[in-house]
Amino acid sequence: MSDKSISHAISGGISGLISMAVTYPLVTLSTNAQAKTKNQQEETTEEERSANIDTNDDEDDATSTKSSVSKLPLRTVHSQIPKGADDIAKSKLSVAKAKLLQLLKKLVHRLRFLIQNSKKYYSGLESALLGIVAVNFIYYYVYNLAGNYFKKLNKSPQSAGLNVKESLLTGLAAGIISRVVTNPIWVANTRMTVKQKMDVRVDDKEEGKAKKVDVSQQNTFRVMYEILQKEGVRGLTSGLGPALILVSSPMIQFTVYEQLKNLLTRLRREGRNGYTNISSVEALILGSFGKLIAILATYPYYTIRSRMHLSTSNENSFKVLYGVVQNEGIGALYGGLNAKLLQSVASAGLIFYFKEEMMNLVGAAIQRLTILSKESKVFRG
Repeated sequence: MSDKSISHAISGGISGLISMAVTYPLVTLSTNAQAKTKNQQEETTEEERSANIDTNDDEDDATSTKSSVSKLPLRTVHSQIPKGADDIAKSKLSVAKAKLLQLLKKLVHRLRFLIQNSKKYYSGLESALLGIVAVNFIYYYVYNLAGNYFKKLNKSPQSAGLNVKESLLTGLAAGIISRVVTNPIWVANTRMTVKQKMDVRVDDKEEGKAKKVDVSQQNTFRVMYEILQKEGVRGLTSGLGPALILVSSPMIQFTVYEQLKNLLTRLRREGRNGYTNISSVEALILGSFGKLIAILATYPYYTIRSRMHLSTSNENSFKVLYGVVQNEGIGALYGGLNAKLLQSVASAGLIFYFKEEMMNLVGAAIQRLTILSKESKVFRG
């Protein structure tokens, strides 16, 4: 394993971890929209209804206060109008204080509401962080190895960029391997994010019995174990078909990114280096644009994959696709598209930004460790 491949893998894993942690609430929204049927989305829980009522309490209070003031007798209102300049100033100050207090009260209420309900937007975060680190580590490692292979094959310098064909092939290899290895984690993540109930054997007085528990309260490996026990290996590989089709998404993303990156360096005429002549901000913009194009082209397969992750009937992807279109219409394939677009573009931009930053840090750290290792060998010798 070369130092550069390890640097790419570690940098990719860390940047993926950061981007997922920042954008995970959007992941939750899009996954729920993809996985739930039209009827399930139309159902509003009692908790959500009460939350909506609570958030409107301040507005109702303000409205009632205004209406009560407007209903005061005209003589009473006139009697409260100050006559002196000092009284007018004091009156304006008291009104401003009242408005400020009302605004602060509303702000505190909204913050309390967000804090109380924020947990549901982070259900399954543990599995998502584990999955994204694994995916990015494997993807960048394999991508860099395959890229180096093509450069050696073409006898090109290590700093040279990849052409379109090479970018597609390296992306294909990296995507397939990373998707196959990490699919069980994403099955568990979908079930934890959507808060699906499942039979879990727990240690209590009633030994030997299983009871329904919320999988979002379990750790990732426990959920994967329960799926394996009840559904077998097929349960952990559900949705792998659409996942492999979605390999084209990062392929499209990285192809767009690589070609725009090479174009930018050529336009600047600052050498033939296709990797080192762009800044982190430029990498963020190019990576985000590449992800935008990729997500628009492949989004229906995200919906099919999420449905298959939740299903225990072992239906193939084409049957699930047909069922969704027949029962819910083509529009159901694009449920949660807005949240997914925002999350994916922001996540891709953050990944590319932090990867470029982390590459310098990780590369320097590995180089330093290599030097220390050589020095220690010389010292021992």
